[in-house]
Amino acid sequence: MDNNTATVAQNQYGLYSVPLHLGHRPAVRKVTQGKVYEPKTIAFMARNAGQGDIIHAGTFFGDFLPGVCAGMAKGRKVWAFEPNPNSYENAKETARLNKLSCIQLHNNALSDQSGEILFRTHDEDGNPLGGHSHFVDELAPGISKVAAVALDDVVPADREVSILQLDVEGHERNALLGARRIIEAWKPILILEEFHAGRWLRNNFKGLEYQRVRRLHGNIVFATPDTEILPIALH
Repeated sequence: MDNNTATVAQNQYGLYSVPLHLGHRPAVRKVTQGKVYEPKTIAFMARNAGQGDIIHAGTFFGDFLPGVCAGMAKGRKVWAFEPNPNSYENAKETARLNKLSCIQLHNNALSDQSGEILFRTHDEDGNPLGGHSHFVDELAPGISKVAAVALDDVVPADREVSILQLDVEGHERNALLGARRIIEAWKPILILEEFHAGRWLRNNFKGLEYQRVRRLHGNIVFATPDTEILPIALH
């Protein structure tokens, strides 16, 4: 990692490669202050991972990785996805700094099928957007073609998935449709940023009866009726 673009910060969970040019972002600001960004979400994921893998999309610089990995059972994995090249490099360095062997990190966007999609990584003035990178429909300055994957094409069928967490800037429906096999096989807890389409979820995954069970910061948690949700305690 280029020392001119990143610095190392630390909080209770570990070390982080933090992008210097994104100091205005809440996650960057919290971590550089030695604090935890979205502590309830991280604690919930670690507590409820059980004996399964976690899918974590929208990894940014890896601010969730050390905390989530701390709750993983032996031999289980975190399948992490970050399409922004700069953020991906920071996340890779965060994983290296903490010796996180459970991480399977991919420089990909998520969609309903594998291929290429358009992704805005910089604003019109050429400034990196970091975690505010998002999907678009037309090619223009600051927009790149990025490799997109369907989760069903990446995560092997024999890997039990206990949690599927998405922070993918409005592309949640496509990403969920690309994980149909995973969702129908394992009925994971879904943690979706500002996702209020519970009816869409039930209509597209019939028979699973996903219901909203709680909110964690800006994330909505959905689970099937037979899923046990364990409480969290923050220290």
